[in-house]
Amino acid sequence: MHTLFVWALLGLLPTAAEVPVNVTCNADLVCIKTYKNNHVRLVLESYSHKPLSVRLFFATENMIHVRPPTAHLNKPASIELVTFDPPVGAWGYEFRTHYGHERTAHDKGHVYGLPFAEGASFAVSQSHTNVSTHRLGNRYAIDWTMPIGTPVYAARSGTVVSTYTQSNGPDTANHIWIAHADGTIGKYLHLDYKGVRVDEGDQIKVGQLIGRSGDTGFSSGPHLHFSVSSLGGRYLYQTYNLTFQTSTGQRQLVGGETYTRPNN
Repeated sequence: MHTLFVWALLGLLPTAAEVPVNVTCNADLVCIKTYKNNHVRLVLESYSHKPLSVRLFFATENMIHVRPPTAHLNKPASIELVTFDPPVGAWGYEFRTHYGHERTAHDKGHVYGLPFAEGASFAVSQSHTNVSTHRLGNRYAIDWTMPIGTPVYAARSGTVVSTYTQSNGPDTANHIWIAHADGTIGKYLHLDYKGVRVDEGDQIKVGQLIGRSGDTGFSSGPHLHFSVSSLGGRYLYQTYNLTFQTSTGQRQLVGGETYTRPNN
């Protein structure tokens, strides 16, 4: 039976002489560092001043019983998430980050705009209705296949709370996160290198140009990934099955179908 320890700046963090055997970071300036000696230790390093919630998940059966708690951050910090004996066989993990610390309720009656230009049409390559790589809380995320550089428009009004635009490859997905009136977060991912056209703190209106689509981060080809999420559920955050205004009326989108944004 492995024992789970959680420590926060109690003098048990790595010394300057220790070197991590693996470091994984994301665009929110959050990293997980792996140290290995007699035990394996996973340390969260945050370099952000944003209010972020972070949770780590193990991806293999021999570690599924180890469940580190959610970390709530609002300034740079080092937190030892978990210490355990080296497991038998291969093991791995992933970690998820969400903006904010409070759970919110999604406005189920809200109708979203399609996040591309008026009159434009794009096919949904992935949704919960077809084969999907969207895991854990990302079940209701939507992917539209679109060429790199396609203009991306806000699907709902709100405040920009997080952006990243410096990635030019597969390691990190450029993104825009927009906080909505109901507290949910709209996430636009895989944007082009320097393809973000808004700044954190900007007030955004639905239908406003916010960026350009791309192929950055974990991606099998050029596309736009969009979701609306809030803290809660089994996997740190949960996404919602959204209704969009299309040229043929209000629709919940189906994988493999093409949708057109109506002209105002």
